[in-house]
Amino acid sequence: MKNTEDYVITNELMDVNTIVLDAYGTLLTPSTLRVRKILDDFSVDKQKEIYNLLKKAQDFDDVLEIIPFLSKQKKEQFVANIEKDLRNIKPFDESFSILDYLKDKYTIIVDSNLIPPYDQPIKENFWTIVDDMVLSFQEQFKKWEKEHYKMLKKRFWKEWNEILFVGDNYKNDYEYPKRSWMNALHLQRDGKTHVESVETLEELLNLLKLSK
Repeated sequence: MKNTEDYVITNELMDVNTIVLDAYGTLLTPSTLRVRKILDDFSVDKQKEIYNLLKKAQDFDDVLEIIPFLSKQKKEQFVANIEKDLRNIKPFDESFSILDYLKDKYTIIVDSNLIPPYDQPIKENFWTIVDDMVLSFQEQFKKWEKEHYKMLKKRFWKEWNEILFVGDNYKNDYEYPKRSWMNALHLQRDGKTHVESVETLEELLNLLKLSK
């Protein structure tokens, strides 16, 4: 794990008024579907091409249009696999209690890299709780692009030090926000934490309470 001295700032939570939360692996259990496995019959280059197109899909019909390479049988199986995967995705036990505490004190944004229809569990569970959602297939810039973080600042009229990013993806939810001058915490549910990480969202609440 890299040392936080590699990054531009260390967290200063006193001025935080906006919390940006990742979805899968943070508020929701992760997806177990690996799209590339479905595309095993294709070359590595073709798989990458299809996968990149999938990330730009605007709705589920787009997803199906993007993979015309699949036979009817494989396409049906693809849809069935996604539907099964979605049924198994659940909020973590702590998610609602954490959001219930945060919603009256902070602007809450869910920011997720995903393809349709993986926005469904996010909207079904959190639409009425959070202030806004930033879903990659609806955005010009993705979470690994520096412009994405600039967009968040501009869209929500926030200064860099007012934003705290929290998520389980080290690069997208911790390293890149930090390089963009934001506060960030890496959620590591496996317990292998580092100096700017938490093992549960409950720990996030403790840090925020201590900062006030």
